[in-house]
Amino acid sequence: MKKLICILFSLTVLVASSFADKNRFYENGKVVDTVYVDSAEGLRVRDKPSLKSNRLCGLPHRLPVKVVAIGREETIDGITAPWVEILIPRYEWHGYNQEYGWVFGGYLSNKNPEFFAKQWTENDFRNFLSKCNWIEDSDSSHREILCFEESGNFKRHIEEMGAGGFGIWKPDFKNKSVTVKSKFVMAGDDDIEPAYNTETFKIENIEEFSISINGQRYISDCRYGVLDNEENFKDFDKTSSQFNTSIRGFMFVFYSSENIFDSIYRERASWLKDSFIRFGVYNSLNEDYMKSYHDYWNPIMEQHQKKADAMK
Repeated sequence: MKKLICILFSLTVLVASSFADKNRFYENGKVVDTVYVDSAEGLRVRDKPSLKSNRLCGLPHRLPVKVVAIGREETIDGITAPWVEILIPRYEWHGYNQEYGWVFGGYLSNKNPEFFAKQWTENDFRNFLSKCNWIEDSDSSHREILCFEESGNFKRHIEEMGAGGFGIWKPDFKNKSVTVKSKFVMAGDDDIEPAYNTETFKIENIEEFSISINGQRYISDCRYGVLDNEENFKDFDKTSSQFNTSIRGFMFVFYSSENIFDSIYRERASWLKDSFIRFGVYNSLNEDYMKSYHDYWNPIMEQHQKKADAMK
């Protein structure tokens, strides 16, 4: 009898656990809008809800993602959870139309995992520096903008000077530094071949959206003006690759921080409301924005959920 009770109790716990895991993707009977990647290694996006399907792109740890539909459950790595269809972040689209993919819900969380840099690996350090462009936090009209690309390429731009540099970079998390080998050029110096110069940037005061480089504070670059030129980009860039490269840095920040996005949106970017909503940028701090957001996304989510239910 005791053995039977133990078995029934265990089954009850398993069922409750499974239900609770699936239930976290719902609120008031509706699919939640946003969840967060909860995997230090990142999360693969696939074209179908299966590990055997094609990989579309990767999502970094702690990135908020727009949920579109909830699919079938599966047990992976000992975790039972549903597959979740998401809107792929704008900077990963191949064209100008919205793109969707599937991720395993076992590595998604309702709350954003805590930002914590002390136990980072070299790869964590690289991913952090390359997630966005870094702009000098000063009142100067010639602010420096640094870009540590995932590929290992490095770019430097000086605002309003037509000057900048390009080269390669290598992180060193143990010594909290970055070694850069680059050429620096000025506009109009096409006849001059600059020499490569090697520099070491000391990285300190690492916060979620700011760092100190050689004692100077740099913040995530949140400029958005290029969004107004989407139609122009369409005329000569059918694949959207150049446009995506241009918006990657600040779109990552807009996806990652409601506070930063809301501040910029209220101050000077509300005229791009339709674009931000189409890109799936969430802003619960603005009631008017969220009404338009739900008016736009609710019908789309209903259509996708019907398709997801038919696949189960």
